[in-house]
Amino acid sequence: MQAFHARGIALLTALVLLAITSAIAFAMSFDTGLAIRRAAGAIAQEQAAQLATAAEALAARVLAEQLEDSSVAIHARQNWAGRLGPIEVAPGAVLEAQLQDLQGRFNVNSLIQSEGTADPTAMRVFAELLQRLELEPRWVNALVDWMDADTSSLEGGAEDLSYSALTPGYRPPNRPLTSISEILSLDGFGIERYRKLAPHITALPRDAGLNVCSATGPLLDAISGEQQWSEAEESLQRNRDSDCFPRLDAIRNGYSSPEEFATLEAALGLGETSRYFQLESRVTVGTSIHTLYSLLRYDTESRQMRVILRHTAP
Repeated sequence: MQAFHARGIALLTALVLLAITSAIAFAMSFDTGLAIRRAAGAIAQEQAAQLATAAEALAARVLAEQLEDSSVAIHARQNWAGRLGPIEVAPGAVLEAQLQDLQGRFNVNSLIQSEGTADPTAMRVFAELLQRLELEPRWVNALVDWMDADTSSLEGGAEDLSYSALTPGYRPPNRPLTSISEILSLDGFGIERYRKLAPHITALPRDAGLNVCSATGPLLDAISGEQQWSEAEESLQRNRDSDCFPRLDAIRNGYSSPEEFATLEAALGLGETSRYFQLESRVTVGTSIHTLYSLLRYDTESRQMRVILRHTAP
């Protein structure tokens, strides 16, 4: 009986040791597999990042060649505007890239003049744009209060006291926007309004100007005071199949008062050329996806494109 008991204890001990050994082996195998997958993922992300940077360099070169002749209007039927890909640029790596002319949008920083006060002409155009997008014009004053240098609230706007009373409280920056996403900080603006407005606005230096050749339909209507292109984007694109449309002279001739148009032209920097572009590069390597957004600016002195901002998205 004692011998049987001893054999049972030995067997139990062996089973326990086997279980422990198996657990250790499994843990080591799992950790090794996990480390391999992590390493593969890191390598794929690094490769994707390098390919996105290469796409950025290519886009900069194409744009620089296009912008070298400052007398040529910039529009969306030129070589720079063509969508690239999806194309396999390396074994297992697929690239998609698209350039956008940011000066075809309303520059929200044009709402504030250099001394920090509101620009009434830019405010009027922005209000017209909001109406054509079926958004409330009151957001013009709210955005001006967010950016202007004073602490006095405009009608429908808000300053420090209003924002500090929220939970959690915060304060307006009283400076130009660096990203249009800051508009989401306006009390009550909300994501739905932002989605409507975002494709038609940008946040650039005030002197960037607005290119009528690539302006969106609602923005063209806001500039001209008409209701022609807001619901006719396809027709607008057909008119842009081969050249700049509408030309700046056509918009100028639509104003009965040359002085009024001159004021508008000065406030928004109306023209037919651009210097600021955004490149979206999306690289897929295996299951890893890397998206790079690059803000490019053309330097007229060096005649080269400069990358002034980058950010990535999952």
